[in-house]
Amino acid sequence: MRKFLPLIIVLAALAIAIPLLSYLRPPEGLTEGKRAPDFALPAIDGGEIKLSGLRGQVVMLNFWSAGCGPCRAEMPYMQEVYEELRDEGLTIVAVNLDSPLIAAAFAQEYGLTFPVVTDTEYDVSLRYEVQYIPKTLILDRRGIIRFVGVGSFTSAAQLRGLLTNWL
Repeated sequence: MRKFLPLIIVLAALAIAIPLLSYLRPPEGLTEGKRAPDFALPAIDGGEIKLSGLRGQVVMLNFWSAGCGPCRAEMPYMQEVYEELRDEGLTIVAVNLDSPLIAAAFAQEYGLTFPVVTDTEYDVSLRYEVQYIPKTLILDRRGIIRFVGVGSFTSAAQLRGLLTNWL
C-alpha cells in the first residue's frame, strides 16, 4: 500500500486542480460561460484596443455599422449608460464594420466617448460569428461571456438593467 501512496496523492491533487484550473481559465468559446476570444483592433483615436487588456472591467462588445438603422438607434442609449456606469467598471467597445473614416464621423456626430474600433478585414467579426448586427456580448470582469444577443436595445433602462447584473 505504501508504494502506491505517492500515486494516490498525485491523482487526488489532479482531481482537485483540474476543476479549479477550469474555473480560473474556462475554455474559449462564443457561448455564455466561455472565455471570449482575445483580439486587438485599431481604435479610431489612433490607439489599439486589446480585449485581454480590459480584464477587471465589465465589457460590452457591440458589433455595428453606420448604415444599420437599429445600430444607430441604440447608440445614444449606450452612450448614456456608459456615462453612468463607467466609474463602476463598465467599458463599451463598439466594433465598427465600416471604414475608420465612417466610424470616426459617426462617433463624432453621436458624441461617443467609449472606445470605437474598426474591423475592416472582418477577422474579429468572423471569429465572433457575427451574421446580423447589432450583435452584443457582455463579458464579466474575468472575460467570461455572460450575455450574447442580436438586435438593438430599445432603451437605456433595458441596457442598464442587463449590465448591472455584472457590475
